[in-house]
Amino acid sequence: MNLLTTPWLTVLRQDGSEDVIAANAITSGSPPVDLLAVRPDFRGALYQFLIGLLQTAYAPADQDEWRERWHQPPDLAALKAAFAPYVDAFELAGKGPAFMQDFDLPEAEQTEVAALLIDAPGGKTVRDNLDHFVHRGVVEALCPACASTALFTLQINAPSGGVGHRVSVRGGGPLTTLLLPADPAATLWQKLWLNVMPADALAYPPVKQRGDVLPWTVSTRTSDARGVGDTTPESVHALQAYWSMPRRIRLDWSEAEGACCDLCGAASDTLVRHYRTRNYGTNYTGAWLHPLTPYSLDPKGANPPLSIKGQRGGVGYRHWLGLVLGNDDHQPDAAQAVRHFQARVRMPGVRLWCFGYDMDNMKARCWYDATLPVHAVAPEQQPGLAAAVKAWLDVSKEAADLLHKWVRAAWFERPGDAGLAPAVPQSFWQQSEPTFYTLLDQVTKVDVYDESALAPLHRDWLRASHGLALRLFDDWVLAAPIEGMNIERVVTARSSLIKGLNTAKPMKQLWQIVNTYEKEVA
Repeated sequence: MNLLTTPWLTVLRQDGSEDVIAANAITSGSPPVDLLAVRPDFRGALYQFLIGLLQTAYAPADQDEWRERWHQPPDLAALKAAFAPYVDAFELAGKGPAFMQDFDLPEAEQTEVAALLIDAPGGKTVRDNLDHFVHRGVVEALCPACASTALFTLQINAPSGGVGHRVSVRGGGPLTTLLLPADPAATLWQKLWLNVMPADALAYPPVKQRGDVLPWTVSTRTSDARGVGDTTPESVHALQAYWSMPRRIRLDWSEAEGACCDLCGAASDTLVRHYRTRNYGTNYTGAWLHPLTPYSLDPKGANPPLSIKGQRGGVGYRHWLGLVLGNDDHQPDAAQAVRHFQARVRMPGVRLWCFGYDMDNMKARCWYDATLPVHAVAPEQQPGLAAAVKAWLDVSKEAADLLHKWVRAAWFERPGDAGLAPAVPQSFWQQSEPTFYTLLDQVTKVDVYDESALAPLHRDWLRASHGLALRLFDDWVLAAPIEGMNIERVVTARSSLIKGLNTAKPMKQLWQIVNTYEKEVA
């Protein structure tokens, strides 16, 4: 199976039909509009596979060429020609280089193929009989399409996996952010191309040898005592960020036999039941920057960029500023592809698809998947918009923290000894989200440097935050049976919450602007 020329990608076409196509046919026939996958992490990985392929083999020279290809997508012949130099590198099996697999892997440990899945129970979990939610033995054989997708998904998201089992170039469980047209009729080409950057914007040096980009085509840069040590962007080529291969893996086709895939259910003449693996693969260190992931940057430049990971609570409007525009302090900076879009493209009707695993070392706690709105704002307006949104987010954080503090004070005589209740502040963030996005739509239509234009929006946000925090306090505290309540403690806590919502620094700063132009008292 060749991942560029063999049909293996399941797509939904514009006419509503499903089809299986090759990577070079993503613009052929009734236009494909989406990739279909049996798992959400597979779908995210397949988008990254095609974006990485286009960035590697079909990157536009500049913004003009990018726009030409946006309006006039390449046909099958053009993509075949662009991918031709790479076809031999995308074989899934064989004696030579095999996609995302170690070039030469003798004397390796044999592992069940289910271990390619990031959420599969680990050996200790199985030994302790703790695989209650994701059970052992469910996935025992994979078809070539699912095996290649599982392999790619693991390599680009690889969490810590024990001694010498290296993490991905972005760390374990990185957050990926992809730009997508909001129009439901948008084609798959448009969804992919929005995330491909012109070569002059990436400003990468010329590729000297293919193995610097596609690491499985050359001997593995091992990190054991006999290996090369660490792998930095200067050691290879920065494009390898799209194709990072930290794990030493070779799929074992020797036991393949015709049956059905345990993931997609498709009948296949060949199945993978095991793979061979060794530790001390490529150890990515240094200032790696993946163009599809946001990073926190050290203002002093003393430490390498730190990729943003999936986290408890998922992605919501509290992350909007950092992921869509980037924070002034680069904590975090939006992904490079997003920053390029904001600076050079600024197309209306776009959303940001954010997804990734929340990992606890090698254990997957949750998969998060969310979309955020992206507004076409002129570059000179973006700092002002960021400042206004930052002020609103500061109000939200203060309100959520105050709600958390005083709900616990109402519940417990000694709240400091009772532990945290993360569901309480999370309820504020979730329920205030619709109001935030409504006001965000409005603020992008005014002059963000005109305080008189911002004042009514600040007022609406302050009122909404104040009212919601009090309603949630009542929901969390007063819904309990009255006989279990300490009324004096509840009344004191509610009064303290009201005081905090009126006098906390983020609120006072915005009320000062509101009162200057609207003469309203908090």
